[in-house]
Amino acid sequence: MNLDKIRIKTGIAILTTLFVIDSFAQNTNLEVLLSTAQWDSLFPKRAGTFGVHPQGYTADFYSFEHLSETALEMSDYSVEIRRKNGVWGELITVTQVSNGNSFIYSDVEAWWFDDPSPESIVIIDFEDFLNTNSEQNNLRELAAFLANISKETTGGWEFPIGGGSPGDYAQWGLYFVHEVGYNSETSAGAYSQPNADYPPNPSVGYYGRGPIQLSWNYNYGQLSKFLYNDENILLDNPDLLQQDAVLAFKSAIWFWMMPQCPKPSCHQVMHDLWEPEIGEYSSVKMYAKGFAHTNNIINGGLECRSSSTPEFTEKVVLRSELYKHYLGILGFTNSQISFEDSNNYSTLCYESSVNTMENYINCNLGIVLGTQNMENTSIIFYPNPTADHLNIQSSREIDRIEIVNIVGQTVMISAGHSNQIQLNVSSLSSGYYFIKLHSGDTIQSRKFLLN
Repeated sequence: MNLDKIRIKTGIAILTTLFVIDSFAQNTNLEVLLSTAQWDSLFPKRAGTFGVHPQGYTADFYSFEHLSETALEMSDYSVEIRRKNGVWGELITVTQVSNGNSFIYSDVEAWWFDDPSPESIVIIDFEDFLNTNSEQNNLRELAAFLANISKETTGGWEFPIGGGSPGDYAQWGLYFVHEVGYNSETSAGAYSQPNADYPPNPSVGYYGRGPIQLSWNYNYGQLSKFLYNDENILLDNPDLLQQDAVLAFKSAIWFWMMPQCPKPSCHQVMHDLWEPEIGEYSSVKMYAKGFAHTNNIINGGLECRSSSTPEFTEKVVLRSELYKHYLGILGFTNSQISFEDSNNYSTLCYESSVNTMENYINCNLGIVLGTQNMENTSIIFYPNPTADHLNIQSSREIDRIEIVNIVGQTVMISAGHSNQIQLNVSSLSSGYYFIKLHSGDTIQSRKFLLN
């Protein structure tokens, strides 16, 4: 990559700073991870390529060429998000790197600048889509992206995933371009709700369109503001997403990469760039990592709550199985795939009515590290579960260790000043804990079970 991300700690702010060298670095890593032939094999019944399409498509709408073109164009965008912990509002600036044009995407009131609360600045670099320093996480992200766009658009009706049955969900991925049961002639007012910044146009409907099935007026308005610096283009013409394949794919990549307060982004959770603060959530499931969070971000209110119906909780299993299916196709071994549901990772946002995820509750950064920091700070942590001690090896010197229980109480603090530490935890009661490792300006967190 031609862009270096450097994390700088100042007196009141943590800055993730972006330096641009020459022109923007174009993201072509998608074509390294996946080929046109593989795409054609993965989605043999996608819109416009199979039979008479019920929504009228006669050309290859979801082609690999369209996706590649979209990834390249979207890599020109960089987003700066300025937040103050505990203070309402975010100052968000969008920049097109190739020409330097910037505009305010989300503004704040004048009093926001006068508030003395510590400020954090986060850079969202759209070139990072499937394109970080970790090739394994790029492949995991690709599998997660494919699983979600396949689920959102599938015309299939049968398990098992990848079993080759006539209604195999995977074989019918990317079949529908817009939500079944809705159309531009009869669906005015659909998915509309009052919004001061992105008011709905009563003559159109904001039903699901594109690979991620973008819905609701506030999403169409935000996407329109992001792409055109004009929220009204897509608020007035949402059908553009079902007419222009590149725009449809842009809606998916925008939703995938862009955190929407209080939600993190799907990209962040697939690269372990987001963690909640200890004690923020009552659900242990919220502290799991990985694919389950993409489900919670995209459709958690219906699929990931204790009140979810069997019809929707089956879709949680469908997303999970699709994810594992694509991991296998991308070369992951059975043991690597099993890891996605172990060691504090999960592919399921709902496992039972008492083991679900919750709504995200605030915009605080929690533990968010730049990709470069994550790659440069490797940690070996064992055994887990443990009965009496933890062995910790880090590529960076550990300054301090903090152990926090599941309700957020600090129960142990230990000095570090070493790369290799054996920590005696036998004095603690049995149960789940979080260990927070402080190294310079970074903090990494791990969950462990004490038997």
